[in-house]
Amino acid sequence: MKILLITDVQEGYMNEFTQHIPQAIKKHVTHFNYDLIVATRFIDNNESLFKSELNIRNMTMISPQAKSNPIINEIADIMLMKSTYSSLTPDVRNLLTKNQVSEVYICGLNTETVILTTALELFDSGIIPKVLSNLCMSLAGPETNTMTLKILERAIGSNNIL
Repeated sequence: MKILLITDVQEGYMNEFTQHIPQAIKKHVTHFNYDLIVATRFIDNNESLFKSELNIRNMTMISPQAKSNPIINEIADIMLMKSTYSSLTPDVRNLLTKNQVSEVYICGLNTETVILTTALELFDSGIIPKVLSNLCMSLAGPETNTMTLKILERAIGSNNIL
């Protein structure tokens, strides 16, 4: 089963560096045949370190910033909410295990946190992460994105950064 995992492409994460990502992902999926497209949406809860340590306060269930980008809503087969950096939630893990998935294609936002954590957790779980580098971006910009992709090359293998 060929799965695309789109991480946290949400309205609150759109800026000059990331605004092209939703359309680029949409274009990509028209040229590649995925059996399932899963998207994640970060929702902060009241007692998290995201609030106390990072001062993230605008990603609650009802905030407009936490809404998934409409283009991603259109192409995703499944939208799952999470409250962690990693998109390898119990629901995603169960889906992958149930379908005996051996590799997952990953794209979306934010490369230095969500993509990195998700790719490493997949790798640690025995599932090959295939990071679609041209479909990932950091809110901090291309330099942070590039540095994180270099780290991932060493951590999961350069052949898994596409």
